[in-house]
Amino acid sequence: MKLKKQFEDFYKEIKIDDEIEDLKEKREILEEDIKNKLPTEMEKHGITLKKSDIEIFDQGSYKLNTTISDKEGSIDRDVAVMFPLDKSENPDTRKIKGYVRDSLKHNNRTITIKEPCVNVSYAEGGVEWLHIDLPIYAKCDNTVYLARGRENSTEGNYGWEEADPKGLNDWQLNEINGNQQLRRIIRYIKKWKQEKYRNSTLDHEIPPSIGITLLAIDGFSSCNTEEGDDDLTSLQQTLQKMVNKFSLTYDGSGTIIKADISRLLPVKPFTDVFKKMKDCSDSYGIKFYNRLSVALQHLTDACNESSEHDAGISVQKVFGDDFQVPAKQATNSNASSQKEHNFG
Repeated sequence: MKLKKQFEDFYKEIKIDDEIEDLKEKREILEEDIKNKLPTEMEKHGITLKKSDIEIFDQGSYKLNTTISDKEGSIDRDVAVMFPLDKSENPDTRKIKGYVRDSLKHNNRTITIKEPCVNVSYAEGGVEWLHIDLPIYAKCDNTVYLARGRENSTEGNYGWEEADPKGLNDWQLNEINGNQQLRRIIRYIKKWKQEKYRNSTLDHEIPPSIGITLLAIDGFSSCNTEEGDDDLTSLQQTLQKMVNKFSLTYDGSGTIIKADISRLLPVKPFTDVFKKMKDCSDSYGIKFYNRLSVALQHLTDACNESSEHDAGISVQKVFGDDFQVPAKQATNSNASSQKEHNFG
C-alpha cells in the first residue's frame, strides 16, 4: 500500500480533534452574551424573548468533526442561534440580525452581518485568528426559518427561508459516524480546497464546504488491504466520482464553456448548495472542475507510480508542502557499493 505512513502523518497535521481552549472560551462567552443581552435588545424593539428559549448549538465541520487547521492560523466555526419568533410580525431579517449584532458589541470583536449569518471575528496584531459564524434561526408555527440577507440588502434579497439545521446535522452524522476513512477523505478534500483557493477573494468563487462534504459522502469509495485503510486509492476513487458528477458544455472548438455541478440539500429547503456559485459566474464552475480534474490526475499518477518517492511528489502537488514526500530508496547497486565501502 503506497504512502500509508505519509497519509497518517499528514492527517495528524491537518485535523483539529479537540476544541482549542481559546475557541472554547470565546464560544462560551458569546453564548453567555447572547442569552443575557439579546432578550434586552429585543425588548427595546417590542419583541419578548426569554433567555431560556434561546437555543445555541454547533453545526458544520465542528459538529461533524471534519475541521482542518489553517496555515494562516485562522479558525472558523459555525454556531447556530435559534429562538421563537413570529416571522409574519418580523419579516425584516436585516433588523433581527442587527439586534443580534447590537447585543454582541464589544471592543475586541468585529461584527459583520453577512448574507447567511452574523459573523464575529477576533484579531491580534491586525491578523484575524478566529471567526465564528452565527446563523440566526426563528422557530415559528413548528417550523424553523433561517434569516437571510445582508445589512444593506435590497427588497427581494432578504427574508426568512425554511430550514432544518438539526436535521442536516443528523443526516451528515448518520453518514459519517463510524466511518473514519470517510471522515479523513472529507478532511483531505477540504485541505485541497484550502490550498487551491487560498488567494480567492471573489464572492461565491469558492465551492462551499457543505458542497464538498455532500459530494464526498455521495462519491466515497472505501478502500482497504490487509495492511489497513488505503487512503490514497480511496481519495483517488472518490475524486473520480466527484469529477464525474459535472455536466460539461463545449463550444465548437472543444473548449469547456460550462461545467455544471448540482447537489440538493438532503433536508429543507432542499436547495442546490452550488446555486450561488453558479449564479455568479460560469467561470467558477469551470475552475472548480478543472482544479478537481488536475488533483485527480495527480492522484492517479501517484497510484500508478512504482516508487513511493515519485508517488509522494504527485500527492504533494495536490496538498502542498504539508504532505511529506518519502526519501528516495537506494538502488541495489548503490546499496552493494555502500556495503563494500563500509567494510573498507
